[in-house]
Amino acid sequence: MNNKASAWARTTAGISIAVAAISAHAQFVPSAGYSGNGSRPGVAVPSDLSAPALTRIPDTTVSNVFRVDPAYTRGSAVGHAKVVGAFAIAETSKSHVVAAWSTGFLPVTVSLSDGRCYVLEADYEGGTLSNGRLSKTGCEGPRSLYEPAAPPAPANRSLRFIGAAWGYSAWVDDRAKVTIVTAPGTAIFKPLFTAQMTSTAIMAMSSPDSPSGNVTLVGKIRGRLTIVTLEVGY
Repeated sequence: MNNKASAWARTTAGISIAVAAISAHAQFVPSAGYSGNGSRPGVAVPSDLSAPALTRIPDTTVSNVFRVDPAYTRGSAVGHAKVVGAFAIAETSKSHVVAAWSTGFLPVTVSLSDGRCYVLEADYEGGTLSNGRLSKTGCEGPRSLYEPAAPPAPANRSLRFIGAAWGYSAWVDDRAKVTIVTAPGTAIFKPLFTAQMTSTAIMAMSSPDSPSGNVTLVGKIRGRLTIVTLEVGY
């Protein structure tokens, strides 16, 4: 290969790597605390009028639904849970959410009873979610990801396991209509926070350099199908 051809090959390879890096970055969802510029509405103008109606619920409206377990400690650290975004998806007798999944804490794919699937995306700006939007997507189902076994719930408690993500585990007390989320990295059942909601799915992503992250729960809050994201510390 001559020098000119070699240089062209190196340039082409460099461009390909740069494009791949940009594409990967475009799919990255910032971690808790990310602050962008400007302000955005809670929900974007719908681009698909056939999508279920999406409503941004004020964080303060649902903050009292979540409560850090007062007994939770990790060395000298105590638990932390703060709502950074909540969206309600309108359901009808003919179309309601039957499943939800994500490889992180966002975006979230929801599967409807009528066979359609939509992905919920939002911008993480100034410590809160904004510009929420639903876009139609395929219904291939969640990816199979390795998740360590969750510590078993106490035998004297009637709890139903609904899932785990990034080490967090979610359990539902159907009688009390409460969701219990346990912290990652523990060998015993150790509740981090509770939610006054009946959850059906949990998604999460942890920080690579601190005991913190984001947890997203899908379920009913006061009768409304709600997807809520929290910034947590454990």
